[in-house]
Amino acid sequence: MQASREELTDQFVELVEQINQSMHCTPSDGWEDLDLTISQIRVLSLLYQGQQRMGSIANYLGCVLSSATSIIDRLVDKELVVRFPDSEDRRVVICELTSSGRETMEQFWSIGRQKIINLAGQLDTSELKDVIHAMGLIIRAARGAYPQV
Repeated sequence: MQASREELTDQFVELVEQINQSMHCTPSDGWEDLDLTISQIRVLSLLYQGQQRMGSIANYLGCVLSSATSIIDRLVDKELVVRFPDSEDRRVVICELTSSGRETMEQFWSIGRQKIINLAGQLDTSELKDVIHAMGLIIRAARGAYPQV
């Protein structure tokens, strides 16, 4: 008997959740040496894309401006972020990564990248080709479902 679309969707969800769980960073991965909270990493990741207004950071985090300011304060203290007033509106605060902040994000991503390389090493060439094809399908579907991605 063939699985229904709903059963297949449930299996897909379960597999994606298992992949996410197995790919999460663990203390032995080296990311704890970065001494950053998840919120700080999220902010650094956003700023890696370019300068952001403080209000945009709060919006991205889904928090109030004072909470975002507190996170930025700690990142400024760690010399990972600089902030400055907008030249056109001094009430607006702009935040940007320092070179150290950029290096920290690259180190963080290299930890994840190494996990993916290790995972690929567990597959033979044929399996790896199948996974690449399937992931291409998932990316195409994600772009259709979430065009901003």
